[in-house]
Amino acid sequence: MNIGLLFAFGALFGWAAGDFFIQRTVRVVGIVKSLFFIGFVGAFGLLPFVIDDIQTILPNYRNWPLLIILAAAVILAAFANFEGLKLGKLSIVLPLTGAELPVTILLSVFLGGERLPWFFYALMALAAFGIFLTMLTDFSHLKRLRLEKGVVYALLGAVGLGATNFLIGIGSRTTSPLFTIWFTHTAAMLVSLVILARESEARGLIRNIWHHPHIIFWQSFLDNAAWIFYAFSSAIIPISIASTISESYIAVGVMLGLAINKEKLKKHQLIGIALAFLGVVILSALVG
Repeated sequence: MNIGLLFAFGALFGWAAGDFFIQRTVRVVGIVKSLFFIGFVGAFGLLPFVIDDIQTILPNYRNWPLLIILAAAVILAAFANFEGLKLGKLSIVLPLTGAELPVTILLSVFLGGERLPWFFYALMALAAFGIFLTMLTDFSHLKRLRLEKGVVYALLGAVGLGATNFLIGIGSRTTSPLFTIWFTHTAAMLVSLVILARESEARGLIRNIWHHPHIIFWQSFLDNAAWIFYAFSSAIIPISIASTISESYIAVGVMLGLAINKEKLKKHQLIGIALAFLGVVILSALVG
């Protein structure tokens, strides 16, 4: 199998498991602290592996515009996405984040210049539609979108996450996958630390680690691992394909909820899971 596909599937399962712990961490320590811990692990965990890259990439000022735009996109998308989830109902806001995948594909085609056979895009559309159905708990919720709090933030977050996927793919090819993740997560850590310092909450970080070491470690480790897998994948195979495969973590997450939490799924969600995996499996077979 193409190693780029293996990395994409690594991102898929990393995000599926990572979101499980991120949800729990956000609920006990808050959004900003959760983002800080993820950034901290990425910044210092990857530092020994990117020392040489730092010395060669950062002094080259031609790399700075891309790096600054990428860091801004990562941070703004994260906060917009978290704010949407905070203000709105999960069942209404979460399906809107599925717009992340079409945004990534469109950017890859029109800005990245990726050209694939038409049936590849048909399979991507099939997977994207399946992901949307999987995330949608009730069709009646769509009628209330304009009245629901958090919708604007969720849509902005989806666009930002789609742009982030694309820019990380470009950054991984222009610099290196590990450096790209190190730089973005270092930026996220520093911005989060500034926010916490302004709100006089930075002192509570050690206490949070002392009381919740396991969920903080696993959310930080798994999220960083998933982004590293995605960065390597998007550097090897087309960004649109890497994103389509890795974004199917949503369907895996729903299945985990079904198996672990004994959640009940509606018929359209089961159909969505089937469509998402059908599109991903065929796409993977064609690429491999």
